[in-house]
Amino acid sequence: MQERERSPHIVWLMADQLRWDALGFTGNDIVRTPHLDRLAKSGVVFDNMFVQSPVCVSSRACMLTSRYLRNLNMANSCPLLDPREVTIQECLQRRGYRTGLFGKLHLTPQLFTRDNLNSTRPITDATPFLEAAGIPPIPSDPCKRNYGFQHTVGFEDILWGEYLDWLVERHPDVATPMLQDAPSDQEWTRADFQKAFVTSQFPGGSLGDVGCMRIPAACHPSRFIAESAAEYFETHHAEAPCFMHVSFVDPHHPWDPPAEVAANYPPEDMPLPKHLECPLRWPPMLSDRAANFSDVTHDMMRTTKANYYAMIETFDMAVGHLIHRIEAAGELDNTVFVFVADHGELLGDFGLFRKGSYHFDSMIRTPCFISAPGQIPGGRRIPELVESVDITPTLLGLANMPVHEGMQGINMADDLRQGGSVGREYTYTDMFTTPNGPYVSCQTLRTRDAKLNFYPEDNVGMLFDLSADPDECHDLWDDPTHRELRMQMTGLMLHAQYEHRSPLPRVISQF
Repeated sequence: MQERERSPHIVWLMADQLRWDALGFTGNDIVRTPHLDRLAKSGVVFDNMFVQSPVCVSSRACMLTSRYLRNLNMANSCPLLDPREVTIQECLQRRGYRTGLFGKLHLTPQLFTRDNLNSTRPITDATPFLEAAGIPPIPSDPCKRNYGFQHTVGFEDILWGEYLDWLVERHPDVATPMLQDAPSDQEWTRADFQKAFVTSQFPGGSLGDVGCMRIPAACHPSRFIAESAAEYFETHHAEAPCFMHVSFVDPHHPWDPPAEVAANYPPEDMPLPKHLECPLRWPPMLSDRAANFSDVTHDMMRTTKANYYAMIETFDMAVGHLIHRIEAAGELDNTVFVFVADHGELLGDFGLFRKGSYHFDSMIRTPCFISAPGQIPGGRRIPELVESVDITPTLLGLANMPVHEGMQGINMADDLRQGGSVGREYTYTDMFTTPNGPYVSCQTLRTRDAKLNFYPEDNVGMLFDLSADPDECHDLWDDPTHRELRMQMTGLMLHAQYEHRSPLPRVISQF
């Protein structure tokens, strides 16, 4: 019992496709995020957090395992995490934690779930996917089931089944009029969701998924996710320490906030992106797969940004609901919060939207804080470079638990407790080509003052001097006056790829 009292609850809050510069605590004075700002103020903010892959499945896998992408057998863009990998929730469950998932895990493929397994509910256990992926079955182990989660309440981009059940049960006055003419649950498609719940503002164009959701914020999927987590916490917090992964789908497109929240963000008040046209030359493979946004007007850009900000406020409201419930249970001072996004969003930068193999900071840099009352003094900001693989070892350290030997991130717990120095010389980000998708292979090495993006299939790079060009507008790859910088960054990239070799299996030898 004494060990249990020393173990804090851990709440890992995650947003999807959230830019680093779109929150109050990161300096945005338009979007309203009072609840996240409150937690950030009570902890330490990482101003230069970089993800290891700017696409949902890969980034989440890297974070939860603290391993680099090329070591996860996902380098062919397989949207499935091998269940033999060890996650933070597995480690915590083996040490007595109650582990719960609420929202978007996305370590298994959504389309395969819907089209091949005929489910509109996320399937978070890897077993049904293994044969199709060519992965051998693993021995039965309760700590491996659902990647280490004992309890799951799922909601993903196209898998709304559990949310719709909740909506019908808790808010029939809202659900019934919208669902009465809809297909049966097993036949729902994303287009059906859009038709039933969303009024498109730009139908038929490249931003046809911009609109307003015809449900109040209290019935929104973000509220469903937060409320499910709160109910789990209230049931189990007295029995054992809880680890809850509370993962919101917003502000991932479609950009469709509740109309009542969207009213807080008049489009005419939204600034345009700093660089409306791209002065850069894309590698051929990237150009061939690039989406065409030539139909997008300035008004459409402003409306999209307004909706994006409204989606952020909507999930911040849900976070506030969860904080209130934890505080009412008397456990707020015994709860570690971490907040991060899986990757960023282009949001009109250089005339581009959504995501892709454009490794601008708006894509690979994300907001992040850790709040740990009684362990980490509040009010600190860390400007040094940090990687998202560092989160899991640090959380294990704050729970006074050993870090699994296969994990590759840095355990910052002691340095954060003692006010010590934190940071890296460089960060590394990977992307691999999807056979039928929009992504192409790109490796990125970033220091404080420079960035190299290398596209191996075209054997070409993009080089930026961030000290002189922080907005990444001038590619210096072919500039002879920056040849030395190119060689230096190429050498660092090769060094990073060498250093990132897996620590497992252990070396065993007769010598």
